[in-house]
Amino acid sequence: MQDPDLFTLPRGLADLVSGSLGSGNRYPLKLGAALLATIPVAIIFVVFQRYFVRDANDGSDKG
Repeated sequence: MQDPDLFTLPRGLADLVSGSLGSGNRYPLKLGAALLATIPVAIIFVVFQRYFVRDANDGSDKG
């Protein structure tokens, strides 16, 4: 995929880290982008955590 408009979020972050913004370190921008990429995953985990734990414990019946 060569079109930057079609990049996924991790691919865009990799492009950002590789220096597409020009010379110099832009750590606050990189850290902010990484935080924005992490927030949706964390929210999904918190919302569905009870289902993850319940499904993980379903196979632990001792019989």
